[in-house]
Amino acid sequence: MTFNKTETEEKKYLQQIITILNNTINNTDAFIKEHVDTLAEYKDYLWSNKDIDPHEIRSMRESILNHFARGESVIDKRKRLGKILDIPYFGRIDFKEKKEGSKLIPVYIGVHTFYDFETKSHLIYDWRAPISSMFYDYELGDASYLSPSGKIEGELSLKRQFRIRKGNMEYMIESSLTVHDDILQKELSSNADDKMKNIVATIQREQNRIIRNEDARVLIIQGVAGSGKTSIALHRIAYLLYSRKGNLSSKDILIISPNKVFADYISNVLPELGEENISETSIDQILSNILDNKYTYQNFFDQVNELLSSPSPDFIDRIRYKATTDFTYQLNRFILHIENNYFKAVDVKLTKHVTVPAEFIEEQFRRFDRYPMRRRFETMTDYILEIMTVQYRFSVTTAEKNLLKKEIKKMFTGNNDVQVYKDFFAWMGKPEMFKMRKNRVLEYSDLAPLAYIHIALEGNPCPNHVKHLLIDEMQDYSPIQYGIIQKLYSCPKTILGDASQSVDPYGSSTADMIRKVFATGKVMKLCKSYRSTCEITAFAQKIRTNAELEPVARHGEKPQIIKFKDEEEEISGIADLISTFKKSTHKSLGIICKTELQAKEITGKLKLYMDDIYFLSNQSSDFVRGIVITSAHMAKGLEFDEVIIPQANDKNYNSEIDKSMLYVAITRAMHRLTLTYCGKRSALLNHSD
Repeated sequence: MTFNKTETEEKKYLQQIITILNNTINNTDAFIKEHVDTLAEYKDYLWSNKDIDPHEIRSMRESILNHFARGESVIDKRKRLGKILDIPYFGRIDFKEKKEGSKLIPVYIGVHTFYDFETKSHLIYDWRAPISSMFYDYELGDASYLSPSGKIEGELSLKRQFRIRKGNMEYMIESSLTVHDDILQKELSSNADDKMKNIVATIQREQNRIIRNEDARVLIIQGVAGSGKTSIALHRIAYLLYSRKGNLSSKDILIISPNKVFADYISNVLPELGEENISETSIDQILSNILDNKYTYQNFFDQVNELLSSPSPDFIDRIRYKATTDFTYQLNRFILHIENNYFKAVDVKLTKHVTVPAEFIEEQFRRFDRYPMRRRFETMTDYILEIMTVQYRFSVTTAEKNLLKKEIKKMFTGNNDVQVYKDFFAWMGKPEMFKMRKNRVLEYSDLAPLAYIHIALEGNPCPNHVKHLLIDEMQDYSPIQYGIIQKLYSCPKTILGDASQSVDPYGSSTADMIRKVFATGKVMKLCKSYRSTCEITAFAQKIRTNAELEPVARHGEKPQIIKFKDEEEEISGIADLISTFKKSTHKSLGIICKTELQAKEITGKLKLYMDDIYFLSNQSSDFVRGIVITSAHMAKGLEFDEVIIPQANDKNYNSEIDKSMLYVAITRAMHRLTLTYCGKRSALLNHSD
């Protein structure tokens, strides 16, 4: 017999659940008030009785601390209940275990679990619970899940999906598929929000496999544009926090993200899933910190900007050379060369009568080879003096000790990172591959190799507490950068990106290149694209074909390419397109330019027509909904209901890196895409009609 057979019965049951939730919330509120009143009483008592016995004070302090801890726990529960009240659940499966005497269990699945202590039953199961995995993985019929006690086999006899908002059931769909197309289509057709949202109601089977994968120590997710890879990675983090509770917390996780805007854009997802946000950093910050922040350098944004504006062939060659796996291999060979050739021991006259022989010093340098080269000097000095004092029976002064350490350090010719780095290129016979810019500014591609050498000579910085590392936009990091990440973070990792969306085709990495760095790496692919309509996806495929990309069938307007007679008319035309957007039901519009300078210039010109536009620069830290003007580089990872790409002419878009930028810009659009230009249309668009 089916429990809650009809939609009417389901709606009635939903109201029963909401009543139970409200009663629980009221009891929780009363409990919180009681806690607050009790703490106030403790405070008044301590204030009024200042001469009470110290033992009693200690006892009361313990009671107060216990009350605080219990109070915090109850307040967290109250917040969670408030969230459940709005959308208690989104799915239901009926499961019967293949075991004698087993009963059919209706399993309602939501973002958070809800256990009713009166009936002693789970009314709602967390989407991450083992039993909930069947909702994503199985159609009706035989099904199983892995519980802590082993594999549980049985049969799914019912599967339903609900859309509940503010406690009201908008619709119910009976489904035999993993996640019914009707609900997926409704969600995909909705407008982009100001922040990334959770997708627990529409997780697909291939996405669920990635989220729940606990076997891979390094999981590399290659996902096509619009496949939801970042969202899936964050849901994976939420799942790991659930499954490893007690061993893993939000403060143990770090994300290496492309910029502050992207970090802000994704900041809603984990809190929506009931978890605290995780710390974020950038690869630039990591590398600069290794080098004690003592160098001025091009950042990644600066490098891409130069590649887009006026790159010299030599500049491209230098980037390309340092982004190969062979470069890391040669650097490791050179570090071994330093070990064998950079320490030249000489006799040290310690006192009038005592000389430390060069051979003995050389021997100690080799003896302490478990230490990084520059870290040996202190230990060598202590050991040598210990032996010498025993042998010659004399006391060593601080000055003599400092003299010996200073002399030993001078014997090593690798004390300057930049000089050692220059030596490497001379040793390779490629001195032209290193170029220091004006005012001793390092090129971005030199920052990682320099940090790599520094770690080899100085050792790793202080140990970090990170237990899981999340790396987004994986294609934008070079093998040498991954080599550093591996040295600094030995923890499990989730690495994600798309080789087709590199903003620097000369210095990027593929999933296979990354797997070579991490011997235990497992590559999983996300090939379905959910973001854009079929028409926009087909347009993007003509710019850069990805044979693995499989669009979800959602149709919309065909992308437009509009020609204007001059720049002034183009700006006026874009202003008209913005006016049309404002009259539509769409909520977000991205005007995506090739470079930040172009975006800034167009912002200034459009401000003459309207004020409600927002310029998103590489210095921005917040993502705002509405009309955003930015560069393709900054738009990576973001999505908009509509996208306008200005200046799509042959002068602006013609090179390989221009193609990358154009592809990134196009794939940000969900529902509508327009390209504008004056002059001659870019040849990259010749096959896009």
